[in-house]
Amino acid sequence: MRFLIPFIVAAVDQWIKHAVRSLPYGRAFFCVPGLFELLPSINTGAAFSLLRGNNALLILISAALMLFAIVCIYRTMHLTKQASAACLFLLGGGLGNLIDRIVFGGVTDYIRILFLDFPVFNLADICITCSVFVLIILLLINRLEEHESYE
Repeated sequence: MRFLIPFIVAAVDQWIKHAVRSLPYGRAFFCVPGLFELLPSINTGAAFSLLRGNNALLILISAALMLFAIVCIYRTMHLTKQASAACLFLLGGGLGNLIDRIVFGGVTDYIRILFLDFPVFNLADICITCSVFVLIILLLINRLEEHESYE
């Protein structure tokens, strides 16, 4: 059941992006003044628009990183529940953005923070960022793997 998580995350992400793509780009369709607005846009680059316009390279990098994550999950069968969940959400976010890159030539973004100078992002980006943050914290406190007792 837990291996459905990436597909559920990607499906929800794609459902939201489908709705967003039907709206006019560059015009906010919802706003909480001073906090955030929902503003449809396309990012043809990676995080912070790095490698903008290099979609084929970004597809290859994304696919390779996701394959690496899958291999890590399957080869490391002793991940904690938290590490496993973080990896599965990471894969779901990666899959959501990879679908956009392949089908639309760029990632559909729509969340714009108004109180920070920060790029527009989406649900998949949130899943990726939070998952990496959780994995770093777990790594720092040495909680990525369950340790078997040999007593």
